[in-house]
Amino acid sequence: MKHSHTINSKKPKKTKGFTLLEVLLVIALLGLIVSSVQFNFSGKRPEDSLKKVSHQFFATFESAANYGLLNNLELGLYVDKSSYRFLGFDGSKWSEISSQAWLGEQTMPEGIVFKLALDDLPIEEPLLFDSTVFKAQDEEYLSFNALESENQTEKVKRVFPQVYILSGGDITPFSLTFQFTEEASLYHDLADIAYRVTGIYSTPLTIEGPVLDDE
Repeated sequence: MKHSHTINSKKPKKTKGFTLLEVLLVIALLGLIVSSVQFNFSGKRPEDSLKKVSHQFFATFESAANYGLLNNLELGLYVDKSSYRFLGFDGSKWSEISSQAWLGEQTMPEGIVFKLALDDLPIEEPLLFDSTVFKAQDEEYLSFNALESENQTEKVKRVFPQVYILSGGDITPFSLTFQFTEEASLYHDLADIAYRVTGIYSTPLTIEGPVLDDE
């Protein structure tokens, strides 16, 4: 008795490709994962804090440059003795961008300082533009914090950024070095630990550390 064997030939399933939306979602998720790893310094060592603040500045500056590009807005970085902030130019004056708190003032933790350098950078081209175009001819004033006196509000002299971020994506060259104060360095023996963030004409920035090669 003959037995007939039926061979079921199944057609191979077609592989479905990723849609553009799915790809974008994956990229966004990867960005979140990288950011969470980059800023999740669980250690309590002083050098971890130094790494954290330097990388936070790195990420914030690049995000600010993208924000200015997308919103056609001229931005500037203002660095004080122990803090930094990003300002927006409205055509006549620089001011804080109140709708974007993440661009506001960021103060360094105790024991950490930074040094801004605008010179001694590997620049072979002339400056992108004359920064005086952002300065009004009259001596107006800009106050970040209204200082109330008995009869009038005390005015604070206008603040101008040291680093400019153009809406087209260009930036003026700079470097910002994060390091420990002399007292903190001696106490923890961390005099050689530092991070330097550098920008030459455009993003992405570069970051060096924890030991800098200044030879």
